[in-house]
Amino acid sequence: MKAALLLLAGASAAAPAPEPPRAAASVTILYLADLGGQLEPCGCSADQRGGLPRLAALVARLRRENPGALLVAGGDLLFEGPLDPERREVALVRARAAAAALRGMGLAATVAGERDLAAGEAFLRGSRLPFGETRRVGVVGLGVPGKVPAAPLRVALVHRGGTREAAPLAAALRAEGVDLVLAAHREALTDDDVNRALLGGPVPVVQVQSRGQSLARIDVRLAGDRARGFAVLEGPAQREEEIDLAEQRAAEYRRRAAAAHADGSEELARALAAKVDELLERARALRQAPLPEPPADRPSLTVSFLPVTQDLPEDPAVRRIVDRAHAAAARADLAAARAGRRPCPAPAPGAPVHVGLAAPAPGAARSCRECHPAAWAQWRSTPHARAYATLEKRRRQLDLDCVACHVTGWREPGGACGVDRVAGREDVQCEACHGPASLHAADPPGHILREPPEERCRACHTPEHSTRFEPRSYRKRVLGPGHGAP
Repeated sequence: MKAALLLLAGASAAAPAPEPPRAAASVTILYLADLGGQLEPCGCSADQRGGLPRLAALVARLRRENPGALLVAGGDLLFEGPLDPERREVALVRARAAAAALRGMGLAATVAGERDLAAGEAFLRGSRLPFGETRRVGVVGLGVPGKVPAAPLRVALVHRGGTREAAPLAAALRAEGVDLVLAAHREALTDDDVNRALLGGPVPVVQVQSRGQSLARIDVRLAGDRARGFAVLEGPAQREEEIDLAEQRAAEYRRRAAAAHADGSEELARALAAKVDELLERARALRQAPLPEPPADRPSLTVSFLPVTQDLPEDPAVRRIVDRAHAAAARADLAAARAGRRPCPAPAPGAPVHVGLAAPAPGAARSCRECHPAAWAQWRSTPHARAYATLEKRRRQLDLDCVACHVTGWREPGGACGVDRVAGREDVQCEACHGPASLHAADPPGHILREPPEERCRACHTPEHSTRFEPRSYRKRVLGPGHGAP
């Protein structure tokens, strides 16, 4: 997808980043992209990354360590896509909050993509973020290809296709004198949503996770002979990738060794076990080896990625911005639900509808809970039975981005069809996994999914929202006596 870039003269951050001195021998660039107006994750699962309060605290810590550090962005900061009329006001609230948080972090430069332009140019100017196609900040010149200003360090912001489209441009950008490429903008924010540094080409190309889940850090040393070009050094991120790969290969060889042993192929099992030891020893050596020192005779740079994890502290000022935005969004969602009163869709002829746990379905004598007391008791012990409470705890139960996976039958016949009308459908109930049960209740034992397919689980357990999801182990957590297990 081609990006629509906009030059906004005079736009500036409310809290500008401190410029490093022009004679600086080094500079640190902090890079984020594809935020999409995401203020923070729902917080309903372990290890969800992101959250502007944590990101702001991380940026502040890095600035204390590197007073001249520059925060730059690759665009698509304010909106995830075209505005949904039902949620327009909520999207605007979040975009304003995201802009305020980024101004507070001292965002130094960014480009504007079509997602940023979703509410129009006037809204973009009102964000007071430093959008532009070219900008010089201290020793760093940032710009889109063909418009990177002259500076000791020249950085191109390629706002299309992530590294897949930016990498083929590296040779041409190197010929323009560009030293570093920052890539952004995928078809959807979660496409190819990984931290990636391509360091072997003519120019290093860096892509960072979307929605503020990670922050890329590029440490650049400018001393030495510039004519020799930059030495790209292995950093902590690349070292961890090597270690992870060695350990993954060791696990695969261990599995194959066990299979060979079970088949009686002892010689093969011993050879595979030796390979396991070799790989684990390599991982240990990599952990103990020091990272390479920058050369004295030429400039160099190192790329690392800092995940924005739940164990980070929060910036109090940004926390207040986000809390106010959540409250305003909740009021808007609730008002829209009450004004629209969207009814649940009518079922197709002969199709089942959701009935909930407690009330018998039409034509049935008993409810799910009454017919399956053991399964109901087991369900009560699982996280599924507390799904709605996790939203209430974080005051996100009116958030349409969260509630769909925390109630049963969202906007389906007989299900929960408005944030103000979830009574009886709270939590991930039986029908969320096994399907609507009206026909089953009236004519047991058929008309129900006894073994829910994996795709049903993955509808909510996405990589973004459920970072540890693995179907087999998660299924074991919801099974028990009377519910799929002895």
